[in-house]
Amino acid sequence: MADIVILAAPGMGAVGESFAEPLFTALREGLGDDWSRLHCDTILCQGHLQTNIERVFEGMQKRDMDFLRARKFMLYGMAESAAQMGDIQQRGGIYEKTQQAIYATLEKAAAATSDNAPVVLVSHSVGCINLSNFLWDAQKNSISHGLWRDGGPRGVHKGSGRDLFLRLKTLSHWYTLGATNPLWCASMPRDQIQAVTADTRGYNFRWKNFYHPDDLFGWPLKPLSPSYNQAVYRDYETRPLADWSAPSWGPQLVAHDGYWGNPLVHQQLLEDLRELLKKNHSRRPLTSVRTPAAVTV
Repeated sequence: MADIVILAAPGMGAVGESFAEPLFTALREGLGDDWSRLHCDTILCQGHLQTNIERVFEGMQKRDMDFLRARKFMLYGMAESAAQMGDIQQRGGIYEKTQQAIYATLEKAAAATSDNAPVVLVSHSVGCINLSNFLWDAQKNSISHGLWRDGGPRGVHKGSGRDLFLRLKTLSHWYTLGATNPLWCASMPRDQIQAVTADTRGYNFRWKNFYHPDDLFGWPLKPLSPSYNQAVYRDYETRPLADWSAPSWGPQLVAHDGYWGNPLVHQQLLEDLRELLKKNHSRRPLTSVRTPAAVTV
């Protein structure tokens, strides 16, 4: 049985199951034998959208257009973002299907661990919004839309250890990479821009946000509002603004795709995981048995 759960959620663009492999490889190499104590998986939140978006892009290529790579990136990003909120009240709609994908991955993790196993989320770009919506709804006592309406999915007793795990109340760390949150709420008055809670309602996790200064879609989050300032532990620049010597300096799309292999992200995550593994080891009974290998993708 694994001790810690790590779940990775992708961002904009066409996504395959290996998108987080640079991160998982760094953890495998950095943790050594302790790697076997992790359950690692990916949350493919937007899989149900990609066929339609790809069809539109293929149709558009019948016209002469420049900057096709950038256009495809923008099409995926904007279409995925707009789709999430377009049918929020509809049962079985896109918003609910996205939450079902997250919930199914958590159910899989619950079967491989215990109900009190620490969870570490690593989300990128639009994936940060998807997980924020999931957490926001899960943290409410009553919600009228999405997966958690009517008390949540049937078959799990409300308030049980399994229910708390599926509502991410064992979340220990949340890493947001290239977060697009300001694009969703910048038009609102500052005091109405609310973040999910990190330290109330039964939650107690550390939220670390990473952004590249040349990434047009990735933003710092603490300045967004008092609520975000309180919830986010720290904004990390993956390249200092003073580093003008970088060959790719300036606004770019490459920066938005580079977080999964970023050394600063790897360093911070390894430090947090080593501390979690140390704490978890001290709480484990001597007779416990764990599986010889982690679940990987």
